[in-house]
Amino acid sequence: MKKLFPFISVLLLMVCSPSLQAQGGISYADALSRANSKRPVVLFCYGANYDKFSEKVYDEFVRKRKIMAAARQTVFVEMPFYQNPNEREKKDMERRLGKKRLPGGIWSVPCLAVIDAQGNLRGIVQTAEEMKDLKTASAALTRVLNDYRAQEDLIQKAAKAKDERKMDLMLQAADININMPPQEQKSSAQTAMGQRTTFDPLSLVEELQTMAPDVAYAHIRALMAQGGHSRAQRQEMLAAFGGHLRRNNASPDRLRAVYTEMRNIDPGSMYAAYAEGAIALWVERKPLDKSTVVTEVDYTKGDSETSSDDYSDEEE
Repeated sequence: MKKLFPFISVLLLMVCSPSLQAQGGISYADALSRANSKRPVVLFCYGANYDKFSEKVYDEFVRKRKIMAAARQTVFVEMPFYQNPNEREKKDMERRLGKKRLPGGIWSVPCLAVIDAQGNLRGIVQTAEEMKDLKTASAALTRVLNDYRAQEDLIQKAAKAKDERKMDLMLQAADININMPPQEQKSSAQTAMGQRTTFDPLSLVEELQTMAPDVAYAHIRALMAQGGHSRAQRQEMLAAFGGHLRRNNASPDRLRAVYTEMRNIDPGSMYAAYAEGAIALWVERKPLDKSTVVTEVDYTKGDSETSSDDYSDEEE
């Protein structure tokens, strides 16, 4: 694999027009116009006049069309990168780009870049390990394309949904391990959903330590009312609040109310099991056995959504 020289990157940002061999002589600009949510552009970038490994990969992947099985239902485009290009090579680049700029994120060749109709880089196969042979590159490209289509499907569903359902769909899309379109990231940040991505349960524990129980209760309720948090995050809020109440010697009845609500948010989750263990240990004072969950929450796991039961904020 060869790192791209800075002047090559500058050249790639130049404007230009048509001619490609892999798909009927179309340019990158034409490819974008043919792309859609199920049919992205796959850009095969390679070192055209200086990289022997690129030449080998080009021969196997493109000239012999062996990558096409993985790239089916895409708009496939070849994009040569020239080192110290002469006039003919500069014009070739201009024709191939077709008055469009390539997205950032292409830092090594050869590579296979998955680009949406708006020209956003959504995923890329470009490490030496991924591009070492046809089988590995094909599998990696298939994964990226499957992720792209799954993410696009969720984004389209979210566009038709409202409120919490919309937020859930967008978060599912964001959880897929490829780039979200910039416009979707921006719109998400402007909603309550943005609070879900920045929520830190450990910071909440520290924050509650400075509050009286009733103030902490009001703070937790305000957080939960924002509507952008997942079920797991709401359970984490109650776990933090329950610990705060225990340290402040709250009554068994109040602890039961907190942990019962925590369990009922998502009864099948690990947080629900934690809540059951908390009730047994701190409310009913039962001895723990191997079937009872440990009394610490693993904040690195969990997800989902549901409404929560209310409980009295009065100490007994």
